[in-house]
Amino acid sequence: MYERSYNKTVLKTESVPAKKKGRINWNIVLRIFITLAVIAAVIILIRWPRLQVKNIEVVGANVVDPGDVTEFIHNDLQGKRLLILPRTSIFLVSTRRLQQKLKTQFPRFQTVTVNRENFSTLKVNVTEYQGMYLWCADTATCYSMDQNGVAFAPAPYFSGSAYPKIFGGTAQPLPFQAVSADQLKIIAMLLDKLPALSIIPSEFHFVDGHELDVYFNHGGHQAILLFDQTADVDQAITALFTGLRTNPLAGKFHDSAQVLQYIDLRFSNRVVYKFQ
Repeated sequence: MYERSYNKTVLKTESVPAKKKGRINWNIVLRIFITLAVIAAVIILIRWPRLQVKNIEVVGANVVDPGDVTEFIHNDLQGKRLLILPRTSIFLVSTRRLQQKLKTQFPRFQTVTVNRENFSTLKVNVTEYQGMYLWCADTATCYSMDQNGVAFAPAPYFSGSAYPKIFGGTAQPLPFQAVSADQLKIIAMLLDKLPALSIIPSEFHFVDGHELDVYFNHGGHQAILLFDQTADVDQAITALFTGLRTNPLAGKFHDSAQVLQYIDLRFSNRVVYKFQ
C-alpha cells in the first residue's frame, strides 16, 4: 500500500521536468527588433532630404499670381507631425487636403488638382473662373461673376461700366450661385439686342420675383427700362423696338434736350414712359 502511494505521488511528480526559470523567449525579442527596425527605416525614409518637397509647379494660373500659390503651399507644409516627421515629406503630403485649402484660399480657382510630379516636386494644375459680370450685394460690395452666374471673388470698385453690374439676392460664402440660369438667359438676351437701339445696359436690378430694372445712360443721364422677368421678355423687347420707331416716343427719345426717366415694358403690348 505504501509502495503504491509512493509511486503515484513521489515518482510521478519527479517524472515531470521542472520548468526552467529565467529563459529568454527569442521569438518575442526577434519580433520586437524587426518592428523597431521597420519603424526606424520608415522614419529615416520620411526624413530623407531627397524626399522633401522643394519645388512647386503651378500651371493654369493667369489672374492669380503663381508665386502666391507657391508661397502658400510652402507655408502650409511647415512644421512636423508627431514632433519628428517633417510635413514637407513627399509621402506625408495630402493632395486632397491641399486641393481644398487652395480652393478656399484662392476662390478664383474653379478647379484644383495637385499631383506628385517626382520625389521632390508637386505639380498644381488649376483653372480659373472667367469674370463676365459683377454681382453686387450693394453699391459698394461687388464680386466677380462668371458666365454661369457663379460669384467667385471680391471685385475692386468700378465707377464706370467695365462690366455689367447685377443686383439682387444675398451674398454667401464664396463661390456661390448668385444668379439663376433663367435670369442669366434674360441678361444675355438684353445685352445682345438692346445695343441695336443704342441702349447699353450698365446695371441689372432684380427687384423681386417679377420686376427687373435695367439701367442705362441716355443723353448723359441715367434712365431705366422696367421688365417683368416672368413674362415674355423677348416680346417686351419687340414692343420697345416698335415704340422707339414711332412718334411721339421716338422723337422724344432721340431729342438730346429730353431727359428720360423710365420706359415701362411690364404691360402686355403697351409701352409706358416718362420724361422730365
